[in-house]
Amino acid sequence: MAKRRVRVGIIGLGHNGAAHLRAHLESGGSEIVAICDRNRDAVEKMGEECRTARRYTDDSFFEDPDMEAVSIHTGDADHKQPFLKAIRAGKHVLVEKPLANSEEDIHEMVAAAEHAATGVKIQVGYILRFNPVFEEIRRMVVTGLLGRIYYMEGDYVHNLLYQAGKTDPVTGRNWYLEQEIPLVGGGSHPLDLLRWISGKEVKRVWGYSNHEAFPAMKHDDCQVCLFQFEDGTIAKVASLYAPRRDVPPYYNLRVYATNGTVERDTVACATSEADVHPEFKPVTAERTQGHPYLREIVDWLEAIVNDRPPRTSLWDGANSTMATLAAVRALRERKEVEVPIFRDPSSASHA
Repeated sequence: MAKRRVRVGIIGLGHNGAAHLRAHLESGGSEIVAICDRNRDAVEKMGEECRTARRYTDDSFFEDPDMEAVSIHTGDADHKQPFLKAIRAGKHVLVEKPLANSEEDIHEMVAAAEHAATGVKIQVGYILRFNPVFEEIRRMVVTGLLGRIYYMEGDYVHNLLYQAGKTDPVTGRNWYLEQEIPLVGGGSHPLDLLRWISGKEVKRVWGYSNHEAFPAMKHDDCQVCLFQFEDGTIAKVASLYAPRRDVPPYYNLRVYATNGTVERDTVACATSEADVHPEFKPVTAERTQGHPYLREIVDWLEAIVNDRPPRTSLWDGANSTMATLAAVRALRERKEVEVPIFRDPSSASHA
């Protein structure tokens, strides 16, 4: 737990922002000093849960003198402006995934961060990294227990048809139907997980998509892509937004390596060269329900207090989002495309 309480402001008070606010109140490592949303009713509602916070509905939020860190939970296509304003104000930032909804926005955000004040800690909200099962799978890979990875799979299969009935109370529009890109908003979750577990970077991508199950969405609701990593490893990521089923457990994760195989939350690992059919056993880790917001938040707060990189730095998070945006370009252009890779200037990493 953080040694002191970080003074945090939260912008975007929908479902995700509200969940983060409540996790902050539970953490003991932060003080919510300001909240902001363009919807006055949302500000007042969350203000009742956090009575010490000043309440904003405009950009004066970023000028709050007591706020040292900003947690951004606006819509996927609306992360850039609050991110840039927070960075330019010298604030630490936690920004939800995906980092942005366009390749141009990501380049602009990364460039701004590279000119930010020294010591600013930026975390991108790829929350699956904080699930204990995935943490243990990564540990097995890092320690060499599974051998060399050569193929991976990860799917975002989620019935989101209920989103069609939602409208923004301020604009009267449904940003989800107009702007949400399944492979970016959803598929970047498993893609990030595959990058993190393997420690590899994506080099190129191609794929296919269709638009059958969720016609109200602007973008294709079924998107499937193959990613080739720098070392030749291959990964498949599918994103389906209207299957008539619940989210499968552990995102249909598959990791195939020379000494073992991971299927969801089970693992089979050979004990010798002669052990060609090892038994699948449950991954030895706590099973958690829902999103581990608290663990993600504590990591960010401790990064700020202890002056260390957060688990998902800006450059790391940018690579996960950029790979899926490049994949969408591959779908649109119907050809394989190269994926830009961001390198952390400090070359620092944190497990």
